[in-house]
Amino acid sequence: MRCKLLLLLGCALPLAACSSTPSSVDTAPGQPKPEVAGVGSHCHADTLPALVGKMASQEVIDKAVRDAGARTARVVKPGMAVTMDYREDRITISVDADNRIERASCG
Repeated sequence: MRCKLLLLLGCALPLAACSSTPSSVDTAPGQPKPEVAGVGSHCHADTLPALVGKMASQEVIDKAVRDAGARTARVVKPGMAVTMDYREDRITISVDADNRIERASCG
């Protein structure tokens, strides 16, 4: 009998450790979730074509981020490996070997 009890406890305790409790901050099904400050920025691509041909200096990149309403920018140099993830709050700027902007897009 004692062996069965230990076996039962040995199986039940790991399962209990994997369980989760419902979050106490869930909103009602019909209500929108609260927004976090600074989140929700979207890149507006209409300002990006003007960047083509400019040197990719820090000032130009910072201005492009502000003008497009994005949160971040990544500069892609020739031959550089990049992830294929799409982020709506980011500008991707492709430059040539001379650091001149060839293409700029959201994502």
